[in-house]
Amino acid sequence: MIFRLPILLLILAALLVPRAASGGGTSPQDPKYDPATTVDLTVVVVEIREVARSTAMHGIHLTVEAGRESLDVYLGPVEFMKSFDFSFSKGDRIQILGSRIKSATNLVLAREIHRQSQTVYLRDSSGAPYWPPGS
Repeated sequence: MIFRLPILLLILAALLVPRAASGGGTSPQDPKYDPATTVDLTVVVVEIREVARSTAMHGIHLTVEAGRESLDVYLGPVEFMKSFDFSFSKGDRIQILGSRIKSATNLVLAREIHRQSQTVYLRDSSGAPYWPPGS
């Protein structure tokens, strides 16, 4: 029994370290939600795409038009988004509340999506995602 305890502690440490290092599901290259850059936009969906899990900001993205401007809107991980009875089609007119990030592309990290009487809540007011860490 004495010899098994150190092995058990090593296994437990090996399981916990990657979770702690993940920082709650965002990688260092992922942009951070900034409540100071909150925007409320009415847009038209141009494209819906799924970004592979092996890349930064994997999950569901929308390309939208806000007036003459094209934006990339990050919604969240695929499995999280599939848990809602809410799908998108090209041409949908939606309202997005989120944080606008200045980068190589015009990016918005969505916090809420509204369409007619439906609302999907993706993050809290500080920008913390509602999906589980590591999703």
